Amino acid sequence: MKVSFTQPEKQLSPYVALIWVFESSFGVPLADSRIIVPDGRAKIIVPYRNSLCAAVNDRLLNAKEHQIFLVGIQSNPTTIASTATDTGTIGVELTPKGLYHFFNLSMHEITNRMVSFEEVFGPPGARLQNRVGDAEDPQEKITLLQTALMHLLQKNEKEYALLDHTLDMLAQTHGMMRVQELAAHIGYTKRYLDMLFKEHIGVSPKSLASILRFQELYQVWMQHKSPTLFRNHWPAYYYDQSHFIKEFKRFTGFTPQHYTAIVNEFGRAFHARQ
Repeated sequence: MKVSFTQPEKQLSPYVALIWVFESSFGVPLADSRIIVPDGRAKIIVPYRNSLCAAVNDRLLNAKEHQIFLVGIQSNPTTIASTATDTGTIGVELTPKGLYHFFNLSMHEITNRMVSFEEVFGPPGARLQNRVGDAEDPQEKITLLQTALMHLLQKNEKEYALLDHTLDMLAQTHGMMRVQELAAHIGYTKRYLDMLFKEHIGVSPKSLASILRFQELYQVWMQHKSPTLFRNHWPAYYYDQSHFIKEFKRFTGFTPQHYTAIVNEFGRAFHARQ
């Protein structure tokens, strides 16, 4: 199993967090828990060898080989599976800004869901899918995807200064800023902010802040896997231990104590460069 990373083009860097290629000669490892936890990022997924299956909210999502899929922001943990054969998948992970700067969609409709580029863009999406499918190697496929995203960025002439600023504040505070404070700072009501986020991002400001706060602690643990890290560090992010355990179980499906004993090398591989 191997995960490699490609730096996004400079023009895309505010909207694309990272690009990865997952390769395995035996598919997604069955001995692993294969858990992907919410990270506040929508994703473009391209299974170029073998298909993938994702289980989220008791629903199965199937990503067929050679198709391009847009996956909305997760609010719950996802378990990934595949057949045990040669497998290759490209992932383009979008910042929350990337969703509305690239796509003209009601984002709440794709939260915890997946749609194909052909469904989103019609014939142009199908043509891109064919070009990417015909490309010889993963880097050539990534080049085609980045070119398509730059075209979408240039095509979208709308101004999103308010949303951009709000998301910057959430990111800078790692989700630690209360929504009421956020709304007061930008001069709009919480209700208006909720409406903007639901339409353009797919989750509420409170939900996104919770995910960003959880990720701050989770990423450090995934990189070091210290058995005492959760115990020593949760007070910096949560009001009390019960709040921390409740949020942790919401985003992983397990209590912190149980999760530290679970094998999740598949998930850990994607935190190597984050």
